[in-house]
Amino acid sequence: MTPLILAGALALGGPPEANWPAFRGDGSSASAAKLPLKWAPNDGVAWRTELPGYGQSSPVVWSGRAFVTAVDGAEKETILAAGIDLASGKVLWKQALAGSQKGKNNPMMSRAGPSPVADARGVYCFYETGDVVAFDHDGKQLWHRSLAKDYGEFKNNHGIGSSLAQHGNRVFVLVDHAGPSYLLALDKATGKEIWKAERPSGTGWTSPVVAELKGKPAVLVSGAGKLTAYDAATGKQVAELDGLTGNNIPSPTPAGDLVLVGAAENRMKPDAAASARSNCAVRFTEKGFETVWGAKKAISHHASPVACNGFAYFVTKNGFVHCLDLKTGEEKFAERLDDQCWATPVVAGEHVFFFGKSGLTTVLKAGPEFDVVATNRLWSKDDYAARLAAAKKKAAETMPKPPEGKGPAGGAPIPKDELEAIRYSAVGDVVYGVAATDGAFLVRTGTELVCVRAAKR
Repeated sequence: MTPLILAGALALGGPPEANWPAFRGDGSSASAAKLPLKWAPNDGVAWRTELPGYGQSSPVVWSGRAFVTAVDGAEKETILAAGIDLASGKVLWKQALAGSQKGKNNPMMSRAGPSPVADARGVYCFYETGDVVAFDHDGKQLWHRSLAKDYGEFKNNHGIGSSLAQHGNRVFVLVDHAGPSYLLALDKATGKEIWKAERPSGTGWTSPVVAELKGKPAVLVSGAGKLTAYDAATGKQVAELDGLTGNNIPSPTPAGDLVLVGAAENRMKPDAAASARSNCAVRFTEKGFETVWGAKKAISHHASPVACNGFAYFVTKNGFVHCLDLKTGEEKFAERLDDQCWATPVVAGEHVFFFGKSGLTTVLKAGPEFDVVATNRLWSKDDYAARLAAAKKKAAETMPKPPEGKGPAGGAPIPKDELEAIRYSAVGDVVYGVAATDGAFLVRTGTELVCVRAAKR
């Protein structure tokens, strides 16, 4: 048995503490950088930069620049990309292109959900419009592909949200939707297809991650009740674990010789025990994937699980954290944070950073106890409340009404208060993603990029 080794950063080169080249960094959400533990709205926030359009993707970082994506227009007619100087927050360049596939632009839909990837040559962007575009670091377009035109339009009630992954000269695109689904490898230099692996039709928002299995780079995909590994060179399936439930949003996380899998409740066929077991750790062996342990109570929703100092952390969208022993799966604690949590936590040294949806970050010291080191705000309570009220008022002008007597997605009706909470959950200053670079965090909301450095006092 060969230990599973993270492959993304090894293949890309560059100082690991300075670059954050993809969604969740190298796929583990772990950073080698020295990062701030404490900050406040007026102490430690280095700059705030307003971004064009609206975006739910995480920023990526390469050589002193951050890169972000967004969409604009009532039907997302325009796709956007921008490069930002890390030192000052200045927008160095912005590019706008026509999207290949239109879709409603409102808080119930993906809005530039997929995160890009970056390397020494450029930044590679993917959009729910079906477009994949490559730019150099100065914003010059290198190539453009329309997957919607080449392979068929995307069919998903809430849009596509899978982020890109990369290895060497390849960028990997996952399209899991109601139409013919697939995992695609594109040549970074040209955008041309290297291989295409067909997948069962089924909507999902998980992202692929690259890791080494038995000395070979593989692309791991969690979704539709399975964890699947594909050979990064050929696209051939090399392993698969079935029997999971609710694993359609969290992405797999390599952790030493294990892979952590996150999953939410299956709303169509509720089974709390099966959902908890699907939050698990697996190992790759000569026979394929084998389950090492399954959780008894832990649940994930939007955020992917992370590992730190021998412990695994799973967090629900409402901010309920489960800490489990990484080797055995034994639960050490289950505690609620003071904020909802949509973004995947970041791990650095002996700390785990939980970036709350409304800008409250809880920093835990990794260990068997719920040890809160700091709680940090991006906005004051009053400022956040005022901004949220204004955003809700604006969103109400375009928000679609759910079908009469049904839920927001046409499902079973739900109480009015709960319905309103769901409808406006992605309105205002929502923290969607984070990048870690030496000495700073970059926090992405729908309309801003915020740079956080250490507090001075």
